[in-house]
Amino acid sequence: MSRSYRISVSETLRRHVKVEDGVQTQVELLAILPVQRMAELLAAELEQLGFERDGQLARRTDEDGTEVTVDLEQGTVTVRLAAEADVELERKRTGSVYDRKQQAGAEQQLRRQLREDLERQADARQEELREEVTQQLERKLRDIQQAIDKAVNRASASALKEKAAQLGEIEEISEDTETGSLTIRVRV
Repeated sequence: MSRSYRISVSETLRRHVKVEDGVQTQVELLAILPVQRMAELLAAELEQLGFERDGQLARRTDEDGTEVTVDLEQGTVTVRLAAEADVELERKRTGSVYDRKQQAGAEQQLRRQLREDLERQADARQEELREEVTQQLERKLRDIQQAIDKAVNRASASALKEKAAQLGEIEEISEDTETGSLTIRVRV
C-alpha cells in the first residue's frame, strides 16, 4: 500500500514598482516677430499659468505629479506622469508525492511554479498601474492643451500689437475675448 507525502510551500514577493508615461505635442506659434521675442511673449503668458522659466524651457509640476515642460523656441509641449507602488504578494501551494525520494524534487518544482505565478501577478499589477497612469495622463493632457492654446493665442495677440506699433501709429484696437478675434487699425 502506497503512502502519499504532502508538500506545502510558501513564497512571498515584494517589489517596488515605478511606471512613467509621457506624451509630446506641438503648439503652433506664428512667426509674427523674431523667434526669441515670440518665446519671451509665450513665457510671460505661461508664467501667469504657474510655469517657471528655465532658459528656453518653461516648467510646471501640478499637485498630482504631472510635469509639463514647454520648449519656448521649438514649440513642443511634453507632459509626463509617474506613479509608484509597493507590491507584496504571498501565496501557498500544496502537492503530494507517493515516493519519499521524489519529495525534494517536487518541492523545488512547486516553489518554481509558485515564484513564476507571483512574478506574473506582480507584472499584471505593474501593467494595471501603467494603464492608470496613461488614462490619467490623457485626461490631464486635454486640460493642459486648452490652457496652453489660450496662452499661445494671447502671446500671438501681444505680438500682433507690437508688430502693428512697428508699422505705424495704432488708431484702434478691438478684442473679442470670447471668439479670440483681434482687430487693429494702424495709420502708416
